[in-house]
Amino acid sequence: MVRSIKALRETPDEVLIAEHDAHARHTVVGTDYYMQELERRERRRAIEASDRLARRAYWLAWSSTLLALVAAVAAIIALFK
Repeated sequence: MVRSIKALRETPDEVLIAEHDAHARHTVVGTDYYMQELERRERRRAIEASDRLARRAYWLAWSSTLLALVAAVAAIIALFK
């Protein structure tokens, strides 16, 4: 059975996994099946690494802003001494 795109996107992950596992017992796959799975895993790792980098960049920007404010305050204090 082939679902419409709308129905496919609305189907819960658990249902898709169960259907895949049921059909997989009677299916022969080529090497592309494994290559696609390796690519999917690599893509997930890249997304996770990118997310970590973005979070660190966010906190670095806040730290830099805070240090710039401290430096500005120190410069203003130094002007009046």
